[in-house]
Amino acid sequence: MTLPATRGKLTENAPLAPLVWFKSGGSAQWLFEPKDIDDLQKFLRDLDPATPVWPLGLGSNLIIRDGGIRGVVIRLGKPFAAIEADGLMMRCGAGAPGISAASKARDHGIAGMEFLRGIPGTVGGAVRMNAGAYGREVCDILESADVILRNGDRVTIALADMGFTYRHSALPEGAIVVSATFVGQSGDPKIIGAEMKRIAEEREASQPLRTKTGGSTYKNPEG
Repeated sequence: MTLPATRGKLTENAPLAPLVWFKSGGSAQWLFEPKDIDDLQKFLRDLDPATPVWPLGLGSNLIIRDGGIRGVVIRLGKPFAAIEADGLMMRCGAGAPGISAASKARDHGIAGMEFLRGIPGTVGGAVRMNAGAYGREVCDILESADVILRNGDRVTIALADMGFTYRHSALPEGAIVVSATFVGQSGDPKIIGAEMKRIAEEREASQPLRTKTGGSTYKNPEG
């Protein structure tokens, strides 16, 4: 397979076990870690359309098959982890962990995002699957998401067009979330912090983070 030139890092036959929570599974045919959004866009634009791409976040609650993954696994690192707050709005890079987003919101007195403290993954993954915990979901705080389509085009998708349902979105096949804009409510950082602490303690009690658990493996019933 011939791959496009890139300013990022390309690794052939890259072991994926070190990158996922369960520390098991095979290798990626290619692992691509783009340097920035422009690098990601150009790479996808020049990549053979028949080559499958698969984004990888923090790898929590994820099982990689021993046979590995064909095509290109794309991992968004630190260049995609910036978080900026502006009033009650927060723009988060897809590579930012949920706990970082929750902490930033707390520091800026933005309430409604405390539940992200209990999401053991990245913002990109949370948007892709409409992640939720403790009574709230991404669809409750999302205004829009910026994604790179499989052909390299960058588009902004509004909440109304995300097609969110329970732990699911209707993002186009091969689309990669690169950032999300969240909107919260005004709150007291101390109260927000106390709620985050409660969530952390409750999560640790039910799904200990010091062991390799897969978290909840059931679907919440209606209501």
